[in-house]
This record gives sequence, structure tokens and C-alpha cells, in this order.
Amino acid sequence: MPNRSNLKRYIFQADAIGVAGQITHPFNDLIPVQAGMALPSDGGFGASRVDGFRHKEILSFSSAYSEVAGKEIAEGVYETLSTSVVENFNLLDTVTCDRIVVRLEGKYPCGDEEDSDRGPELCVTPLGSRFEGLRIGDIFFEILEVAPDYFCRPDRACWSGLENALRDEDQRRMLAPLSLPDRDGSPVPLPNRGQRQDVLGFCIALDPKPGAELGAPLCIQVPDFGTVHLGEFFCSPDSRSLTMLRVELRGKHHGHTTVCEDIVVGKPYPPH
Repeated sequence: MPNRSNLKRYIFQADAIGVAGQITHPFNDLIPVQAGMALPSDGGFGASRVDGFRHKEILSFSSAYSEVAGKEIAEGVYETLSTSVVENFNLLDTVTCDRIVVRLEGKYPCGDEEDSDRGPELCVTPLGSRFEGLRIGDIFFEILEVAPDYFCRPDRACWSGLENALRDEDQRRMLAPLSLPDRDGSPVPLPNRGQRQDVLGFCIALDPKPGAELGAPLCIQVPDFGTVHLGEFFCSPDSRSLTMLRVELRGKHHGHTTVCEDIVVGKPYPPH
């Protein structure tokens, strides 16, 4: 009798973006997606590269490239990788970075069905995501590693692991300061025990602070420029996405810019 895993199809999805944005004031300009790539549902490999990009005197980079890949590495075990890199990034001479790397690695299943009440799950880790030579205004980071070990552990890289963490009061206390705010800046509390939640958002670019077990989320306000968001990590039952750099411009220029944003999604069909 054939193994039931052989009867299921695995639906891959991975998207990678190097740079994108829009200027809304003093003029209206789109900055089209640069070095964007998507993975077919059957897996495979894709890559995209852009060199020597400049949008007026607003945004520039020397190179941006993205790669996505998906394959079955063993019977019933699927691996997905999404990576984007931007080099020598410059936004209005206020946010600059020698190298920005986002890397998401997904594996399904992450363990035996017996290890989880939900059965096999997608396990995604952001290990290797980082900034090299990042300057924001007068703040400088030589190396800023994104993704603390907490989010890269196998028991935290799947959805049931995060749900279990939220049932523990000590871990809730540790994660609560990392919860990403709403669009208007208001805090988004972690879901209460038993409350249904389809997506969790955390800042995983952290500045070590005394008394903070994981670190303090890095969101930097620059006068007469705007707000710089670092390491926005969104988690849902079948996906993880990581935006390394997102800038809301509110100075002489208004608009927004996204740099190095990747997503990994995966699920079997038919579902369990």
C-alpha cells in the first residue's frame, strides 16, 4: 500500500523583493519593484538581479538580487528558501547601508506528526538575516543581526510553537514588547489564551537593553525625515514574512520605501 504522503501534493510559495516604494509629495512617483522574484507552486528555482539603480536623487543602490528555491529533499519533506540582498543602499543620504540580507528557510514537515497536535507543520527560520554598515541619521550599526535565537528554534519556528509560547506567562511577558503596533502607532496586544489569532507581528531587529531578555525593538524616528522600521516579522499558520527595512517618509518628501522583503508559504493539498 502506498504511503499516504505520496498521495498529497505540496504547494510551494516564496516571494522575494529587493526594493520598492512610492513618493507622494512633492510629486507622485512609483518606484517599481526591483529584483522581484516568485516561486512556482511546484517548486524549482528563480533569480533576479538589478545593478546600478537610481531614482532621481532620492533612492539608489549598487546592486539588488533575489533568489527563491523549492524542492522535495526526502520523501514527504519539502524545503523552501527565499533570499534578497541589497548593496550600497542610500535613501536621501539619511538611511544608508552597505549590505542588507533577508533570508527565510522553510521546511515541511518540521517533525513527526506525533510532535504536534496539529500534525505536520511548516517550520520557517529567518537565520542569517542582517544589516552590515547601517546608518540611520546619526545612529550607526556595524553589524545588526536580525532574528534572535528564540525565533530560530524548531519549537518556535512553527505556528503551534508560537501558540504554546503565548500560553506561558513568562514568555508572553518577554514577547509582548516585540508586538508590532497598528498602522496608527497604537499597541497591538498579544491574543489572550483561547482567543483565535490568524497572524502575529513582531519586531525582531533588537537593540540589547538592560533588563530586556530579548532586546528592545528598533523603530527609529528621524526629525524632518520620517520613521524607520527594522525587522518586521509576520507569522501565520502556513507562512512567515520578514521585511528588513521599511521607511515612512514625513519630511520634505512623503511616501514609503520597502527594502528586502521575503515571504515563505507552504501547505499540502488536499489539506490534512
